[in-house]
Amino acid sequence: MIIDNKIFNELKRVRQEITTRLLIITVFAYFSFISVIAFKPDLFGQPFLETNFSIGIILGFLLILLIFIVTLIYVYQANKKLEPLIKQIQTSYKK
Repeated sequence: MIIDNKIFNELKRVRQEITTRLLIITVFAYFSFISVIAFKPDLFGQPFLETNFSIGIILGFLLILLIFIVTLIYVYQANKKLEPLIKQIQTSYKK
């Protein structure tokens, strides 16, 4: 049975490890951004350096960029760590 397979259990552990770290980063970033909007909205309205952009616009763009980077990290780690385990499981059950 697949639940008893050591490779399958390793796959579940590695997947959980990857997703937990990235989830914490994502949730922390979003809640921090929303908390500032809720409790200090005037902070995001201030101009960034000497430009016409506000701090809120810059941080919003950086938040979108962070999520893009988190997605890239997940895809890289999934290809590097999860795919080999999946292939091992597939070949062990094809026999």
